[in-house]
Amino acid sequence: MNLKINGEIQSIEKSNEEFQLEGLLEHLGYQPQLVVVELNGAIINPKDWISTKIKNGDCLEVVTIVGGGSYS
Repeated sequence: MNLKINGEIQSIEKSNEEFQLEGLLEHLGYQPQLVVVELNGAIINPKDWISTKIKNGDCLEVVTIVGGGSYS
């Protein structure tokens, strides 16, 4: 399966034809509580990740939330 993830084409080997979004994120090593996911231009609610199917050719943007700032 070929996917465009964060602007880069990646080939994902999987025995079945499609992934659920939640499984793909785990496969890619993301921590689900720290990411926001856009699939083909639409932001996907985390409660829908388990039922959202990823297919060959899909485009994902995965943004990691990073804490930070400065103390004054």
